[in-house]
Amino acid sequence: MRTLVVVVGLTLTCGSMAPVAFAQGYQPPDCDLPSGHFLVNSGVVYIKGASEEADSVKRANLLNSAERNLLDALDRGQEDNPAVWYYLGRYFVMRNDPIGADSVFERAADLAPQCEDDIMRYRQIVWVPTVNRAIEFLRAGDYVSAKPVLQQAWAIYKEDNLAPFYLAQIFYNERELDSAVHYFKQVVAVGVDDTSRAGNYNTAIFNTGLVYTQEQQWDSAAVWLTRYRSEVDASDAQALTTLARAVTELGDSARAFALYDTVLAMAPELDYLELLKTGESLFLAGRYGQAAYAFELALEKNPYYRPGLYNLVNSYLAIYNDVEQTPEEETAIAVAMEEHARRLVAVDPLSAEAMRLLAASYQMQQKDDSTLAVLERIEVLPFEVFVDVLQPLEGYFVVQGRLVNVGEASVTVPDLTFEYLDAEGNVLETQVLPGRELPAGTTETFDLQVENEDVTAARYSAPA
Repeated sequence: MRTLVVVVGLTLTCGSMAPVAFAQGYQPPDCDLPSGHFLVNSGVVYIKGASEEADSVKRANLLNSAERNLLDALDRGQEDNPAVWYYLGRYFVMRNDPIGADSVFERAADLAPQCEDDIMRYRQIVWVPTVNRAIEFLRAGDYVSAKPVLQQAWAIYKEDNLAPFYLAQIFYNERELDSAVHYFKQVVAVGVDDTSRAGNYNTAIFNTGLVYTQEQQWDSAAVWLTRYRSEVDASDAQALTTLARAVTELGDSARAFALYDTVLAMAPELDYLELLKTGESLFLAGRYGQAAYAFELALEKNPYYRPGLYNLVNSYLAIYNDVEQTPEEETAIAVAMEEHARRLVAVDPLSAEAMRLLAASYQMQQKDDSTLAVLERIEVLPFEVFVDVLQPLEGYFVVQGRLVNVGEASVTVPDLTFEYLDAEGNVLETQVLPGRELPAGTTETFDLQVENEDVTAARYSAPA
């Protein structure tokens, strides 16, 4: 049985941030903040001049003069003058320097709490180009470069959950789960005053519970998943099944069974992927009969989906081995397993694993000749195909896998034809994976995809 793999993913749903709207030219502080020193006054004059200067060279010179005067003020005993720190922050904002702005604005807010709202607005001004730069890195798939820029954005402005949301996803994909949880919690801490970020908030609550589940911190997982059901969606199938697994591990079987029953009662409204995830959670909880039922329901909606077939066949095998059955029950299980194992082999014909499951179904029925025939087919397989990923993804259908030669001699892999199917079994798209020479003991990966939202399954075949 394959364990449930939940990909948080870096799906960018936002465009670039628009600049924060402020009046043109210099704006005085929106709070009571006397300059308190002639050098600070001079710095303000230069900042005002730079704010109103269109020529980039002259603007840069004015900013240099502002910095020099404000730093001179610090050297002359103005360390406790909040205006020095405030205007240094304004200077760093005009330089588009979030790191410099963060440290001096923090000092300014400590010394002049009456200016906190004004300071926050300027933090937002420098946050916008910083977070936009991070978004461009994310769009290019350059997560290494995006991460420190997102950290700068989060340091300078903590009133928007965008930066910690993407930081959490990056850390999750790097398997730094403690850091992922930390940033998901930061998303939640920001709250949902901005309705455009409500999706990030909701996802962060769920993903926190999910990561705790993967770390087997069941108490924390149950708390966060319960919160998700309370605040966001009480009928979310994945939340229900994941919570059920957590409370199972905590020993609350009655609550777990009730949660699973709730999900299965929702089956007509669930899509096949939700039912598949439900079955996977049930299997992991050792509830093989309910798992098989969930997989059967999933396959009613998508009969050719290889993961559903694979999981259902394994569920039948687990039921057969789990408890003592009557002879009639054993036969019924074996017959059902054979039927679905045949369907599995039909969509995944060069998988030794699929063939072994078919052989097991024959053996359970004492069909010795059929068992031997399948085992002999496995022995003479020139190579194996492993389908590792088979899923819809944002309008595409993705197939990823491996060609493996476990033998001691090189083999020629023929062209493999992949057919992409809808839920009725109609072939919507066809792709050919070119043949190749596969040296002994080697593995080659493949990655295929088609852009078609109606595709729900795929199968492949080799020349006869």
